[in-house]
Amino acid sequence: MLNPNISETNAFVRMMCGVAMTAFGIGRIARKPQCTVGRMMILAGSMKVAEGYYQYCPVVAMANSEQMNEMMPVND
Repeated sequence: MLNPNISETNAFVRMMCGVAMTAFGIGRIARKPQCTVGRMMILAGSMKVAEGYYQYCPVVAMANSEQMNEMMPVND
């Protein structure tokens, strides 16, 4: 399946931030049902919770990929 590419500490922090973002978004939706910011907070928070649970971040995987390294070489 997916190989973990973030540490357990990083995963825990992502999960806790995701839970907080999701709760904040739900609170905004409860006050204003048509709130777009609340919906975006719920979406972003749930993505962070999933990243923390699976210990896999697609952005980190993309940054560490061979194709990305070929496109952006490091000049030493």
